[in-house]
Amino acid sequence: MLVIGGGLAGCSVAWHLSHSHSVLLVEAGDQLGAEASAQNAGMVRRLGEDPYERALACRTHDWLESLDGWTGEDPSRTTGALLALADDPHELHDAVSHLRGRVAVEACDRPAEVAPVLAGADLLAAWWMPDERVADAWSLVTGFAAGARERGATVRMGAAATALRVDGGRCVGATVDGVDVDAGAVVVAAGAWSAGLGATAGLSRPLIPLARTLLQTEADPRSAGHPWTWIDDEGIYVRPEGGGWLLSACDEAVAAVGGPGSRGPVDEVVRARAIDKAARLLPALGPLRFRGGWTGLRTFAPDRRPVLGPDPHMPGLHWAAGLGGFGVTCSFAVGECVAAWLRGESLPWLAPEAVSPGRDFPGRWPIRPTGERRRAKLISGGE
Repeated sequence: MLVIGGGLAGCSVAWHLSHSHSVLLVEAGDQLGAEASAQNAGMVRRLGEDPYERALACRTHDWLESLDGWTGEDPSRTTGALLALADDPHELHDAVSHLRGRVAVEACDRPAEVAPVLAGADLLAAWWMPDERVADAWSLVTGFAAGARERGATVRMGAAATALRVDGGRCVGATVDGVDVDAGAVVVAAGAWSAGLGATAGLSRPLIPLARTLLQTEADPRSAGHPWTWIDDEGIYVRPEGGGWLLSACDEAVAAVGGPGSRGPVDEVVRARAIDKAARLLPALGPLRFRGGWTGLRTFAPDRRPVLGPDPHMPGLHWAAGLGGFGVTCSFAVGECVAAWLRGESLPWLAPEAVSPGRDFPGRWPIRPTGERRRAKLISGGE
């Protein structure tokens, strides 16, 4: 089996597949997990927008609590999370109803007592989730890769897959560094580069990378032990990091991709907007001073649902792509379901049709340039 992409998705797939198959994982960059996986904020969020995302998140969260089959150090910790709403108090009701009974989630009338960073914020509703976690993406990537190697998998860095190989309508391998590599099955887990690989086999899979900015503040003692906090409908979150805060205004902009190295600098206009947004929605933070930040990629299908499993139009080809901003959140479960379906097995918690690469996608879909749901912008394809 050939797995293309050494991020969270690809390493998880390799870890799961190595139980039953001979696996070769190739990564174009010089190290694993250096693209979107390294740009992830690390919050394991179960109260997501989409029911299939929630299913993947809950399965991953359950595994992070048990770490069944894991041989490395614990890659996550419990922090709790406060998800608030400032524009639409009903936005998360469907998700809460879906999760209640299996996940600790409760209405919070005094959110600032749980998350002091919300003091003075003009909120309409809030949900407290005491068991939510933060995971370290690097620990997950390297742990999955190490476990796969222990079972005989081969992992090659600096090995760029440039095209899928097709014979008789079936994917039979890929061209890697100019050399044809044969494989009984190929899994595309190449993040922002996944759509381009599909196109080399004549497939149109609308996987569109969106850039998002994260900012790191200077030290702030109030961050110690604070839960990660998200004003969901307005699109802004903070979580403790490095003695200060990691903050994002949840901006989205369609991005072009070239070779490895997708992490970019912070645009000063985007930084200014984030600072203004934080001052307006999180007044308790006061004047913020930043010591760094970056822009990273999050790749989406138009319905914001992952693209997983066998391609119905190309036997031998499987996908683990379109994870958007929830690569950490769904990492374990993505590998589990892709590996299970490749082996011809079913899973009780996720139907492959729901995330199939061959499903119908809308021609136009909304992105959120400012992070705010009410200011979404419709785009077409990779516009």
